[in-house]
Amino acid sequence: MLFERSRTRTLAFLSAGAAVALLLTAAWWARWPHPAHDPTGARAPGGAPTAQLQRLLHDAEQLLLRSCMRGAGFDYHPVPSASLTDDRSFPYVLDDPVRAREQGYGRDMRRDLRELARRDPNRRYFQSLPAPRRAQALVAANGPSPDGLRATLPTGGVVRRSDRGCVSAAQRRLYGDVSAWFQLSNTVRALDSLRRARVMADPRYTRGLTAWAQCMRRAGHPFDTPGRARAAALSTTDPMPRGQETALALAEARCATRTGLTGLARRLDDHHGAALRRRYRRDIDRKARLQNQALPRARAVVAALGER
Repeated sequence: MLFERSRTRTLAFLSAGAAVALLLTAAWWARWPHPAHDPTGARAPGGAPTAQLQRLLHDAEQLLLRSCMRGAGFDYHPVPSASLTDDRSFPYVLDDPVRAREQGYGRDMRRDLRELARRDPNRRYFQSLPAPRRAQALVAANGPSPDGLRATLPTGGVVRRSDRGCVSAAQRRLYGDVSAWFQLSNTVRALDSLRRARVMADPRYTRGLTAWAQCMRRAGHPFDTPGRARAAALSTTDPMPRGQETALALAEARCATRTGLTGLARRLDDHHGAALRRRYRRDIDRKARLQNQALPRARAVVAALGER
């Protein structure tokens, strides 16, 4: 999120070069779909908003951000939700031979994402501003310093953001208690990476990965993890020819099926997701409650600001 920092890393403050990237972070997050399940890997509790209602919340926040930025003297174009996906569709191993044969590791999708970034009207607008105006826009969006809001993550890190500026104002308008929203949304979002980290650290997954790597070597691809195979295929310095990339992706998917890594990864994902849901049930439910309480406000915002 905008102006967040971890315990060990602080974002550059009011750097002209960083202004565009920081201002657009919330917008780029919104490009990814917000599924109707929680990020621990299973369906969300019954009270959680549907994907359609989460898009409503997203749209309302974007409209509020535009209104606030205009009030501060800057342009902002609301970023629509999109149905783009990336490697997160296959967090452990590519296991769809059809997808592998047709798309390889998604090089075309990555190219499309880069083109979207290049054509983004907000990026173009903020790059067009003189450096002093960029700094002013950054303050308008994020507040004067990354302080005021603090969230402790399940992974042990800490993120901070200003409680002032248009981003916080928009979330305060929707969710009321912006401090609680900041903590809960960051907590629940972090469960996704935490679940995957637990799966990949599980000895059962490690043993399954060994069998997968042996299968890959027999197929002529000496990679010991799917991540290294993907990195080799998509290297920016020495990218594979498209045919070679497709062959590698197809071998990865076939070996995932032959060795049982596909089923194993899904079972472990369910197992660790369930454990995280039990541990963080209160936070998951509280976040859903704040979202549901925000829905009437979101509808009013879209009705009032949606056509401007």
